[in-house]
Amino acid sequence: MQAFNFVRPGMSPAEIVRRVRELEGVALTSTGMRDAGQSDFKNRHRIYDLATLAPYYQEMGLFSAECHGGARWHVGIMNRRESPFEEIRILRERMPGVLLQTLIRETNLWGYRPYPRNVIEYVVARVDIDVWRCFSFLNDIRNMRAVAEVVMKRGRLFQPAISFTQADWTTNDYYLGVVREIVDLCGGTDEIILCIKDMAGVGSPGRIHSLVDAIKQAYPDLVVQYHRHATDGLALPALLAAARAGAKIVDVEEDSLTRFYGQAPILGVQAYFEESGVPVHLNRAAAEAAVQKVRDWIGHYEWAESPFKGFDHMVTVHRMPGGAFPSSFEQAEKGGFLHLMPAILRVMSLYNRIVRYFDVTPGSQITWVTCSGIVNKYAKERGTAGVDHVIRLLEKFVEEKGQNLKAMTKAEREELLALFASAPGDFKNLLLGGYGRLPMGWPADWVYQSAFGDEWKERVKERKELSPLETLEEDDLDRIRADLAETLGRAPTEEEFILYLMHPKDALSMIDFREIYGETPLVLPTDVWREGLKRSGDKVEFELWGKPYCIELVSVGEEHEGVIHVVMRVNNKTRVYTVETPRAKKVEIRMAKGPGQVGAPINGNVWRIGNPERGALKVGDIVHKGEEIANLEAMKMENAILAPFDGQIVEIAVQLNDTVQEGQLLFVLDKDVVKEEAGPVDET
Repeated sequence: MQAFNFVRPGMSPAEIVRRVRELEGVALTSTGMRDAGQSDFKNRHRIYDLATLAPYYQEMGLFSAECHGGARWHVGIMNRRESPFEEIRILRERMPGVLLQTLIRETNLWGYRPYPRNVIEYVVARVDIDVWRCFSFLNDIRNMRAVAEVVMKRGRLFQPAISFTQADWTTNDYYLGVVREIVDLCGGTDEIILCIKDMAGVGSPGRIHSLVDAIKQAYPDLVVQYHRHATDGLALPALLAAARAGAKIVDVEEDSLTRFYGQAPILGVQAYFEESGVPVHLNRAAAEAAVQKVRDWIGHYEWAESPFKGFDHMVTVHRMPGGAFPSSFEQAEKGGFLHLMPAILRVMSLYNRIVRYFDVTPGSQITWVTCSGIVNKYAKERGTAGVDHVIRLLEKFVEEKGQNLKAMTKAEREELLALFASAPGDFKNLLLGGYGRLPMGWPADWVYQSAFGDEWKERVKERKELSPLETLEEDDLDRIRADLAETLGRAPTEEEFILYLMHPKDALSMIDFREIYGETPLVLPTDVWREGLKRSGDKVEFELWGKPYCIELVSVGEEHEGVIHVVMRVNNKTRVYTVETPRAKKVEIRMAKGPGQVGAPINGNVWRIGNPERGALKVGDIVHKGEEIANLEAMKMENAILAPFDGQIVEIAVQLNDTVQEGQLLFVLDKDVVKEEAGPVDET
């Protein structure tokens, strides 16, 4: 083992913390295998390419490699068709001396909604990770308890993170209160490392120095790590400010990966720190080799980069975090409203002064879906003039009138009270305490009135002050496993079961894919994986399970009625495949038009038909007004479809995993059947 590796897997948390404290200067965590790809490349970096960095990481002397967690888990099974468990095994084999690090969202784990305690404990106990960075987008430390208990009991390093932003309410006193709760939760400072998670990259150098200094004065023995994005253009001076104030570890990524929304470049940070008199623990030669290795394959991912280029100091106003930037642009591009992004960001900057929390997952998704929905509604109804109008309305309310509803005109008040009427269910769940308590208290009553209409006072009574760990009923894991086994027609593996617990719809899709295509995601070069073989004679060679394979494109036939025949040669055996083009006959999409027809409120994917209480629904079932009858996934958020009245299901027009468009018919309900069953009303 190289002397550069001052910490390694298998060390106790106390030993790791002691070695960091004793280290001269600053150590580095590389986010090149996780957050670099999430922030600038939509999580599309494949383990096929990332694993080529492992030999260099083994020699670099890193504190850790953030290679797991965040949205990488979800996108892996949804798009790349890679299992996070596979990635861990590959990296353990190729860089055994490096601490593997994950990013986990307290009760949301690697998903976007709170999970009950027994699911959290079950999953966290079975994932082979050394460093568990855990954050709450509400800084509700109570939500970290289950993760902290399991991680620390396993003898792995727990790294609680405080979510950071720069605003008038995020004072040093506020953050010291959060740190105090963390230290109490973890039983002191000797077995944890505290992370300051500046997820949007909005901390000015002076502000970061002040915060780290305040924490170190209050807790001199606490090891502090600073994570920040580069979006505002001030990453290097902010990192140096943190180090000079006492931070012992900072996050970086390979220079050749650095774009606009990820972390600062590793070689640039090392050079800047050492010129400034701060030693950096790094094998520079290995780091240079890793930077060069990235250049061998990074060109395959240009398509995944954000369409918005360049640093953006205005992030300090709208605070869209690095991890959410490219994925939001991708969703806007697919939805045909990319041109509205500047307006959406402006609305976000005003929204986050009305409802105050930290725009990091799942908060960033809640903010994005809510604000993009508002802007799109005005754009559809009134065009550009409507978008300009809603921005002026919010600017007047927030910036000129100090959020005094009475200072607005009657028409303006009525418009504000309709602002959140179509907000997603996750926004409403946030208002009711479904994720935990908001950091600066609940928003004003008018927000509830806007979101819940005439029922708002009754809904406010439902608001919870407790952590989801205390309010969510435990899942029946045996039943869920049995349901999965019935769906698969076989017993699931332990890893399949965990993937299903996190992301049911996408886990099933990946399992189906892998049963057909096996381990092709792990062995095909990225250009072939994404674009295939293009011309006759093109071939790809790889090795799988010790056996060599060669696939060659022989010919592509002429299109006939939307169908093309493709001839391939696989290890010298010729095969013919039928491929449908976009011109193949398609089933006509039915739209909801008549009475009793329930349509999709947004574009999305049908991941549940029914609800958790009743299970799956079928034709003939009676449903009741306000009951969830289906759920769409859109932009990583769940969107419950509620029955508009009591009725009987006479048709279900979609199937699980269908992709639907706004207005597409989902259900046909018959109101009269329920009336007939109820019988005549006695009016005597």
